[in-house]
Amino acid sequence: MMAGVPRRHLLLGLPAMGVVVAFGRHEVHRTVDVRHHGATGDGVTDDAAAIRRAVAALRPNSTLYFPTGTYRFADRRKNADAAIVIAGLRGITVEFAAGAELVMDNLDPDSGTGTGHGILVHGPASDVKLRNVTIRWSQSATRSMGDGIRIVGDPFSLGWNHGPVNRVTLSDCLIHGSPQAGVIMIGVSDIRIAGLQTEETRADGLHFNACRRARIDNYTAIGAGDDGLALVTYYAPEKSIDPAAQTFSFPHLTRWSNDEFVITNVAIKGGRANGVRLAGARGVTLAGLAVVGVDAGAAVMIDSAAPGNDVGWHYVASRGVKVSDLAIDSCETGIHVLARPSDTPDPRFTGFDVAIEGAAVRGCANWSVRAESLSGQRATGFDLRSCTVEASSSIGGNGGVGLANTRYSRLNAVSIQHTDAVLVFAATDVGDLAVDRLAVTITAGDPPDEPGPCTGFENCDGVVDDLRIAWDSAPAAWSPLHLADDASGVGQSARLTIRTG
Repeated sequence: MMAGVPRRHLLLGLPAMGVVVAFGRHEVHRTVDVRHHGATGDGVTDDAAAIRRAVAALRPNSTLYFPTGTYRFADRRKNADAAIVIAGLRGITVEFAAGAELVMDNLDPDSGTGTGHGILVHGPASDVKLRNVTIRWSQSATRSMGDGIRIVGDPFSLGWNHGPVNRVTLSDCLIHGSPQAGVIMIGVSDIRIAGLQTEETRADGLHFNACRRARIDNYTAIGAGDDGLALVTYYAPEKSIDPAAQTFSFPHLTRWSNDEFVITNVAIKGGRANGVRLAGARGVTLAGLAVVGVDAGAAVMIDSAAPGNDVGWHYVASRGVKVSDLAIDSCETGIHVLARPSDTPDPRFTGFDVAIEGAAVRGCANWSVRAESLSGQRATGFDLRSCTVEASSSIGGNGGVGLANTRYSRLNAVSIQHTDAVLVFAATDVGDLAVDRLAVTITAGDPPDEPGPCTGFENCDGVVDDLRIAWDSAPAAWSPLHLADDASGVGQSARLTIRTG
């Protein structure tokens, strides 16, 4: 304290924005209240200019505060990048009081497309906290520009116009109806998300590209226009930047390939693609995942795509992936591990390391579990343990479990129950297969005429240690097992050992 100035007079001299002086640490923390800059929060007035003035008043170690109210942002300027832009600052908190929300009312009136994001953070920035933030779009939009929260950093320096972004925290945030993603982070490190819900987004609910060291807990996605949760890092022959898309690509897995992610307590409800998608990821642990009603994709998709495939993006196979405590209900496909290699052998696109333990899958229309490569180059590194399947479908994969063009697949304690006498376990062109305890139960009470087998192995080698098949109403002549390989023909296999329980 300055000599001769009473503390009471010093406090009375604080500016209207609010300043808290921490003398012991020699730090100043400012609270910038948007209402002090002209925002009304009445839900009718356009508060865009006032919000921009408040954001302009931010300095390092500041809080942008929204008191209870509805803050309408209607600025449709073509160069408007976001309602709130944080760039080149550290120690910034954006905090909404209970009952406060930012309403984006800035769609292009002719096309219905978005003209800006809710919150945009780009580097250099550090120690950014978003607390209790609620952002919703006032009208339904077509898929276009406009993420709820967009955070863009830089994992390396290649002339990128953003600096690094690290130590980012989201807590108790809600995004509704964004024209693009709910929350997207690109090139960001040291991420903490605790309590996030995205609703009716036109693209992914929560998306990461080229990030590392993240802890995510208690995330819910409802009705995402694309994947509910996506960890995707793209492939290119050299590390590179796509300035238009603002995405990063690497020739192989790196410490920035969405590495060191720990994700817990995730719920995905509905959506127009996959529940969770991992592509080009390294070191991801996901525990406590519930996915229901994904009827146009997989509850969990883990895939790769080499150049030459008819897909828009390319990515190498994910490794170090562990998924546990998984509940899937009423999806098109449950768990799908998919390799799309090129004609040239390249283990970067086939060498997975995926372990799934403790999965309960019900009511899938196509496959409940599927691991495959779309070429003769076999996908490796799939481990499935303690999985129960309940199905009644008779289309596609019949809601069953299938392996195709794989090697070194490991299955343990897999139980499949199906209402009909259809093929519910199928392995084709599988090498070094190891299965411990595979149980198949058919519950149909009225057998069809000449029912086919419920398990099949074609051109496989390895060991099935304990195979149990049960059907109380099976006709006496029913053959439950189909075997075939190139060496021995149909009805037998010289390279596969099967022990029945």
